[in-house]
Amino acid sequence: MSPTRPLNLRQAAAIIFALVAVLPLMLFVLVLAGADLLGRTEAQVGLLLALLIAILGYVVFQRMVGRIAEITRALDTGLGGAGTARAPAAVVPGLGHVSELGEMAQAFGRMLEELRASTERLEDLVFKLGTLNEMVEMAAKIPKIQDLLADVLDRTMRAVHARIGSIMLLDRERQVLKVVVARGLPEGVQGAAEVRVGEGVAGRAVELGEPVLVEDIEADPRFGKVSEPRYGGGSFICMPLRVGDRVIGVINLARKEPLGGGARPPFGRTDLQFLNTLMTYTAYAVDNARLLEEAQQAARQLREVVEDQKLRLTLAQQQMVQAAKLSALGELVAGVAHELNNPLAVLSGIVELLEEEAPEELRPRARAMQASIERASRIVRGLLTFARRRPLQRQRVDVAALVERTLELTAVDLGLCGVRVERDVAPDVPPIWADPHEIEQVLVNLVTNARQAMAEVEGPRVLRIALRPSAGGGVSVVVEDTGPGIAPELLPTVFDPFVTTKGVHGTGLGLSISYGIIREHGGEIRAESPPGGGARFVVELPRGEPVEAAPAAA
Repeated sequence: MSPTRPLNLRQAAAIIFALVAVLPLMLFVLVLAGADLLGRTEAQVGLLLALLIAILGYVVFQRMVGRIAEITRALDTGLGGAGTARAPAAVVPGLGHVSELGEMAQAFGRMLEELRASTERLEDLVFKLGTLNEMVEMAAKIPKIQDLLADVLDRTMRAVHARIGSIMLLDRERQVLKVVVARGLPEGVQGAAEVRVGEGVAGRAVELGEPVLVEDIEADPRFGKVSEPRYGGGSFICMPLRVGDRVIGVINLARKEPLGGGARPPFGRTDLQFLNTLMTYTAYAVDNARLLEEAQQAARQLREVVEDQKLRLTLAQQQMVQAAKLSALGELVAGVAHELNNPLAVLSGIVELLEEEAPEELRPRARAMQASIERASRIVRGLLTFARRRPLQRQRVDVAALVERTLELTAVDLGLCGVRVERDVAPDVPPIWADPHEIEQVLVNLVTNARQAMAEVEGPRVLRIALRPSAGGGVSVVVEDTGPGIAPELLPTVFDPFVTTKGVHGTGLGLSISYGIIREHGGEIRAESPPGGGARFVVELPRGEPVEAAPAAA
């Protein structure tokens, strides 16, 4: 038995009209006939009017139902129903299947789907507009380029529903794009992946200055190079960052996620328009942040230069004061020393005669007087050495060999005090032009001071001598000991004459003489007291000039 053919909307309307209009009229006729009232004129006129009204209502009802059927077919066609499977007929109790009602239900279902999709698109546009407004505000609040780009990438990926993204900035000198910020890419891509201008999708976008939209990454031959970051498969979009006519970088986005589930959609025109607007603001913000960072870096460098110059000026002033002080003092002590030499020579001769002629009980006193006179003579000789003004006898000097000779001269004294010597001599120490006797005297003074400082120290006694090349072809010599160190209050005056920590055993002229010798060579000497203890003296000697090249006035 074949299935029952569904009714159309007109047939269903006729049946309904018959049920609600014709059937009650027939029942009314039967009632009148049973009451013998059909023969009356009033009843016949009433029945005729009722029949006319029923016929008129049927015509109007059929036209209305026909219009509804036409609207249903037009609505179904406008929503894409033509060419699709026919909707199943709706079941009406008492009538069976009615085909137009199923079409109406299908049309309204499509309308709901279109409305839902339109609502989602509208929400997406509103979200993108909000993101754009937020980015315009945030661009002025984030001064660092790295933080700004990270925030831009995160917000952009959320706005266009991308799972993978990166921002690449252009290195104009090398003409390559480098990944600065990335999300969803393998670790290690940031800063490592490079794309040359004109190569790949990003390189072409920079070269042309136009966005590039790729439907499928796996099918595009521009992807897959070793140096490029991997964006997987699916749709891909590359948008340049433009500042006027300049392109400063690109933003790459891939793997667009669906809004309500289902298949992954490609990037569309709305995404392009949104990214174009957003990247315009972003590019100017990035360029401003770059200029701000460059200005801040230039300001830091300028401050460093100013501080360095101030330090150099302070050191130069201190050295000038020290040199002037030593010069004036040298002139004074030179005269005093010459005046003291003659009386000391007379006293020394007289004491020698007294020691020979004096009784035995007075000879110890004479020897004590002779020791005091010899000490005074040594002080006078030190003053003369400090005050002398003879020209330097410059020649080619191997400072490493000079250090070894100094250690040989002081080896016996160092050994008696139990001092262990540690050498740290670089293999590329250049020779300098200097007076070897003067430099040797400075080294002997420093080694002797270190030995005397460690004489009373309990524990390891180590003398460290380091030799390194310095800037300009010079040499740096560091002499360090494990003694008690230099008191902080003595550091500023340690090179002043007669400043000593040795009590009656020192004259306080050794470091002053060394300071004058180094200054005469155009070098520097400074004293340090490291936190771990001990004293450290650093001597900086310039390369100098050969005797033939030196000016005659020197």
